[in-house]
Amino acid sequence: MRQSILSLALAAGVAVLPGAAIAQASIKIGLIQPVTGPAAYDGQSVINGARMAESEVNAAGGVLGKKIEVVLQDGKNDPAESLSAAEKLLGRDQVKVLIGAWGSSSTLAVMPLVQRYEVPLIVETSTAEKITEAGNPWVFRTSSNSKIDADALQPHLVKVLGLKKVAFMAANNDFGRAVVNNWTRVLTPQGATVVATEYHKPGETNFAPTLTRIKNLGADSIVITSDVTTLSNIVKQSYEQGLKDLKRVATSGNPAEAIMQLTGKEAAEGLLVQNYWLPYAPPPGQEQASAKFLDAYKQRYPERIADKYATSGYDALMLAVAAIKAANSTEPAKIRDALKTIKMPALQGTIAFDQQQQARPYQSISRIENGKPVIVVKVGQ
Repeated sequence: MRQSILSLALAAGVAVLPGAAIAQASIKIGLIQPVTGPAAYDGQSVINGARMAESEVNAAGGVLGKKIEVVLQDGKNDPAESLSAAEKLLGRDQVKVLIGAWGSSSTLAVMPLVQRYEVPLIVETSTAEKITEAGNPWVFRTSSNSKIDADALQPHLVKVLGLKKVAFMAANNDFGRAVVNNWTRVLTPQGATVVATEYHKPGETNFAPTLTRIKNLGADSIVITSDVTTLSNIVKQSYEQGLKDLKRVATSGNPAEAIMQLTGKEAAEGLLVQNYWLPYAPPPGQEQASAKFLDAYKQRYPERIADKYATSGYDALMLAVAAIKAANSTEPAKIRDALKTIKMPALQGTIAFDQQQQARPYQSISRIENGKPVIVVKVGQ
């Protein structure tokens, strides 16, 4: 009969610390985020939200009688680095659920691996539509996608926001290209014209030549898609170039408060911001939960702003725990089956998956007026 590691250690006179037993008994959930690199600010918000959820769950006794343990790997928002991170989490750490990998290109790189290991992946922020259209049975997305966003925003872009001569400035990756393609798809039938499409590399800092070209083309609107640091740099430079009177739009849920913090209030004045979660405009029925989250986040991370990335991490971790509980098991296949039928109230709206395993978070659009974001369009869920 095979002896357990514990019995062998005791027989050999090796001390076994209680902490080691606790660690072995934990349920590991993998998290891939950009800890370093241009998207690290946003990645840290996701990490903070996940850590908050981890603490809350464990303080309440864990799940299935065990503590949960978030195991973090730095994917750097780079496809190769994210794939390497996933291999460590799935192979070495044997996580039961994986959350990540922030950017669309990174998430797409990880997806074949989770299918090979047969472990569920909860996609918390990536928006390229092909993530869920690929038909990977192990992938569940709580964030929106670019097609859903464009369709939801379509009635408001021209008639309400007045976008007519549009210039796109987008990250040169799956995320940026998907936003450009889908916004173009819904704008042009309404009579709007795309006068420029400019892509930039992650971490790029000098946008003066691009903004000059856009100004000379007579654009009345600039639609900006990137990580919050790069996007804020574009917003600031557009102000410095004298383009503040153009309609400037920040897509994909980049938080207005973080943008103002990075640009200064004057440079961000008038900016239109597409939102997923806002502390002052939560989904119906989530008012108390949002207020509780906001208060707890401020206490735990006083130097940070609670934003949609933080709620994305929090909701994704809580969803993983809810699925483990519903499955009454830590077997990845049973957790996957539980995710298919789950319906969970969350900070970003009720999480329930369609046939493509895609959820639909609550949305709105705000405008920064006198240094404060004000809701101008409620899109809903």
